[in-house]
Amino acid sequence: MGVVRSSLTDLLGVLSDAVAPDRLRFDDGSDPATPESTADVPVTVHALAVNRVGRSRREGPLLDLELKVAVECHGPTQLDNMEKLLVALEHNSRYTVVSGSDVQPDDYASAIRGGLGFLVRVPVALSLEEPSGPLVTEPLIASTAIARRIRGRLVDVHNKGIPDAYIRAHSSATAVVSDPTGHFEVLASADDLQHFVVAVRGSEREVSADTSSLPVIIRWE
Repeated sequence: MGVVRSSLTDLLGVLSDAVAPDRLRFDDGSDPATPESTADVPVTVHALAVNRVGRSRREGPLLDLELKVAVECHGPTQLDNMEKLLVALEHNSRYTVVSGSDVQPDDYASAIRGGLGFLVRVPVALSLEEPSGPLVTEPLIASTAIARRIRGRLVDVHNKGIPDAYIRAHSSATAVVSDPTGHFEVLASADDLQHFVVAVRGSEREVSADTSSLPVIIRWE
């Protein structure tokens, strides 16, 4: 089983446990949903997209992806099931429920095809193999640069820390992920003015900041 499929299976397990004894159905598109097929299955889940977020390094090089999933609730218990599902996801920091401010009306209408529903973002990390370089047959000339670690925090317009964001300094090839309070520590050059690539929930921006005084605050507006 692939990593993306495994991450989806884990999410389905969390959602299924939340609405038990009601049933949950994953719609992979091979069997289009009809009123008859959803009558006894009040919760339907279907995948919307898998997006590339960037590269990072934790226990080796990683390709960071984001799986976007739609969750729909049908029938007379839809409000009760919506409540159970949202509470279950709120208690699991791995998943992010897309807030209303991040969803365009057209996007919501195309994703939620019936009943009530919401979108979930699932982070997925794929291990990458680092290619080994060719044998060196000539003298190698290398240049060195002084590096340092920059401590900082990523916050929103309300000064609330943003978790699970990907942050990389232009002067470094290594990306990091902000912790649950938005704090991060990234490797960069010794220059005071640093340029960062920041990715939050699939949106990527370039931000510049003065790092002469630490910790540095990066605002996502």
